[in-house]
Amino acid sequence: APAPAPAPAPAPAPAPAPAVAAESSRGSTKVAFGQLAALAMDPKGSRMLQAEMPRMSRSQFARARTELAPHLYALSKHTFGNYLVSRLATIEAMQDAIAGAFRGHLLELMCHAQGSRVVQAFLSALPAPIALKCVMELQGDVVESALDTHGSWGICIAFEHTRAQFILDEVAENVRELAIQQHGCRVVQSVLQDAAKAGMDVRAAVSGIISSDVLLLASHRFANYAVQVALRQGPADQRQAILGELLPGLLKLSSNKHGSNVAEVVLATASSEQISQLTDVIVARDEALAQLMSDAFGNYVLQTLLRRIDDHERLPRPPPKG
Repeated sequence: APAPAPAPAPAPAPAPAPAVAAESSRGSTKVAFGQLAALAMDPKGSRMLQAEMPRMSRSQFARARTELAPHLYALSKHTFGNYLVSRLATIEAMQDAIAGAFRGHLLELMCHAQGSRVVQAFLSALPAPIALKCVMELQGDVVESALDTHGSWGICIAFEHTRAQFILDEVAENVRELAIQQHGCRVVQSVLQDAAKAGMDVRAAVSGIISSDVLLLASHRFANYAVQVALRQGPADQRQAILGELLPGLLKLSSNKHGSNVAEVVLATASSEQISQLTDVIVARDEALAQLMSDAFGNYVLQTLLRRIDDHERLPRPPPKG
């Protein structure tokens, strides 16, 4: 029988499109169009593109933007590519392409080690109204991001640059859960400080702190920072409510590593009348005074109290009547 005919050789793979080198309009470095995404994932290539793309002519930049656009999301999570996207985020002509690439992926990127840096750079570079439109997709996901190592920084930047009401609302609704977590507490501090600075109503968030056993939170290794910011930024009546909870337990609070920091803020916030009452309770009683003097943390609180007493005594007294 005749031998079977040999199988036809497979068709050769199509040759990749050749890269086209183009010289920067202001320098001699040549950029290889057709290979920009691969260059961005190389440490030297990423640095080169960061330097060269802002110097390109309009036509070259438009070409590079079109080529990179489908890869921006992936590059944002890449070890070296993220630096290029962060650099491009500051260039207005690139921002629409980046916004499109990030749409629907913002939460994921914010909680990613590299992606979070890119999102922060992007939001910081955008005008506030445009940044607000971008962050609206985070509604309902603020807590998830705030409890994440990387996402917490993204939420802080997102609120700082947008003052998005939904971020403040979600922080207020979950303030205790956030306050007792390392990364969540960072968000509580930052959001309340920025909100108060912008004249926004922080009453709901401060109320959540007060109703969560504020004395216990004041001694917590993370939540104590939330209590401090509530004392500094809360409305006057809420600050007094917090003082009313903390002043009776000041001696115990002062001997706690974390609580002693809150105790010093309490003394800085207390009225002259409240300082006078503390003088009778602590300074005039040998046992209480000795306890503070001998304690590593209480000693600092005592020094703060003595300074407040000294300041109070220096205040001009009203002239006697009659």
